[in-house]
Amino acid sequence: MKQYPERGARRAAKIWMMGLWLIAMSLSVTAAELDRVVAVVNNGVILRSELDNQIREIQTRAAGQPDSRLPPRDVLERQVLDRMILAEIQAQLAEKTGIKVTDEAVNQAVASIARRNNMRMDDFIATLQAQGIDYKALREDIRRDLSIDQLRQREVGRRIVVTEREIDNQLASPGSPREPEADAGNKETDKPANKTVISETHARHILIRPSIVMDDAKIRATMARLRNELGGGADFAALAKQYSNDPTADQGGDLGWLARGATVPEFQQVMDALAPGQISEPFRSRFGWHLVQVLERRERDATDEAERERARQRVFQRKLEEATQAWQRRLREEAYVEIRLDNPG
Repeated sequence: MKQYPERGARRAAKIWMMGLWLIAMSLSVTAAELDRVVAVVNNGVILRSELDNQIREIQTRAAGQPDSRLPPRDVLERQVLDRMILAEIQAQLAEKTGIKVTDEAVNQAVASIARRNNMRMDDFIATLQAQGIDYKALREDIRRDLSIDQLRQREVGRRIVVTEREIDNQLASPGSPREPEADAGNKETDKPANKTVISETHARHILIRPSIVMDDAKIRATMARLRNELGGGADFAALAKQYSNDPTADQGGDLGWLARGATVPEFQQVMDALAPGQISEPFRSRFGWHLVQVLERRERDATDEAERERARQRVFQRKLEEATQAWQRRLREEAYVEIRLDNPG
């Protein structure tokens, strides 16, 4: 019989391709078994690999804490999955309602984590890689967490109100620093143990905001002219009333007494460098261009205010926690969730 080399080659190629297809199918099945869906959450899913990664992170952290005890694997698995389901529901809602987290916000969050661990960014990233943690994946996890935080603040946090009566009750409650000790003969026992003294600056300013009519170049020129006039003895308040775009213009630009942190950092930095009576050179903040004059400085006992603020924060956090739990329960009840932990796929 006559041989046909081309036909034999084609047959061999078909057999080779079939072998590759069978191998690929086998790998696909294996991958599916390893990375099957463990939960359906609305129109999203949670994969076995995602759940296992979360559990490994928890086990790694627990291993570094001698007193930490984890529940049995099946209990831990369900607890972690429930937490992931709730996070997925919130992340979906954040995306649906248009919440966006910028790269800059993620950068700041990552830098904050590195600082808390006393690391430079390069060392922090290297440590992550050594622990098998993908830096890009971590950034996306942080972006997701920040979007959920923004969602909670919008849906829950901004609706919480703390009344003066609630602050009074908190200050009078057991364990409060303001609670009097059981010593009727000591008149000082109703005073806080730690005195809080704050530094304040009395200042005034002229603010010109950029606009279609006034770009940065024109504002700089105007501010330079005003600075020269002030240096020649012109009345600051009168110029503020005439030129300032700030609501304080009617008061001659008077900002009143300002505690540290009451203004944006760029304004605070310039103000801190001035002596009483001194006027700054023109400078820019996120609000526009400023001229600022420091009038005087003082140290003030703000112990009562500080105690009330700490009490307000305690009440706020308690109410926030309760309201958040109620909100999350409602989200969970309204969501479609199908758990497939015991489903082989």
